[in-house]
Amino acid sequence: MLKNILNLEGAQELSKQQQKAVNGGKKCEIRSTGGLYENDGEGTGTYNGGNVANCCQVRCRPSFLGVGLGSWSGWEDTPC
Repeated sequence: MLKNILNLEGAQELSKQQQKAVNGGKKCEIRSTGGLYENDGEGTGTYNGGNVANCCQVRCRPSFLGVGLGSWSGWEDTPC
């Protein structure tokens, strides 16, 4: 299969160093908190000078080919 791929126009095999540098992406989970996301100060009713958004939390971990690897990060608040 590798020979078939390398026979494609413009294809080249990565060096070991290049293979190590490949970023496989992230696998994330999102959950709704039911609250409001405010980052202009508590009770201001705004985030980034705009209207209030619903609050969600997200956490991620490294992934390769859709398979999660490593530890999950902590939950972080984000507008959703």
